[in-house]
Amino acid sequence: MLAFFSDGDLRNDEKGKKAVVTKLKKVAPYAEKKGVTLGIESYLTAQEHLDIIQAVGSESVKVYYDFRNAADAGNDVFKEITMLGKEMICELHMKENGQKLGQGTMDWPKIAKVVKDIGYAGWMQIEGATPPGADIIECYTYNRQYLEGLFLFK
Repeated sequence: MLAFFSDGDLRNDEKGKKAVVTKLKKVAPYAEKKGVTLGIESYLTAQEHLDIIQAVGSESVKVYYDFRNAADAGNDVFKEITMLGKEMICELHMKENGQKLGQGTMDWPKIAKVVKDIGYAGWMQIEGATPPGADIIECYTYNRQYLEGLFLFK
């Protein structure tokens, strides 16, 4: 995962985006040879991610999509997932920033429908879905079961 947050936030940073493309063009051929996926996680829109991927021109570069980050940036997560499609997503971050999944502001049933509609069946990471002071094992067990119910994992 290649994370672009805080000082590395690429929003409104054309110079930074160009530098990322330049660097990814250098490492992408090596990643392809080794079977490594370079997943970009940032606050950029789906279109901005696709622009970077297209400029790099490598199947090894994909989006590590974080629903909460996208929503916090004001992006429409339902349109973005459809735009990216399963081919451009390497993994998904499922989080609520301090709440159990389904107890915050994200519409997880609708997210599950859109994710299933595009045919995505890859990795999903639960992140930051534990209320302050709560037992992390209990919360992650709940979150896993919640996602299993939505996605019907068996």
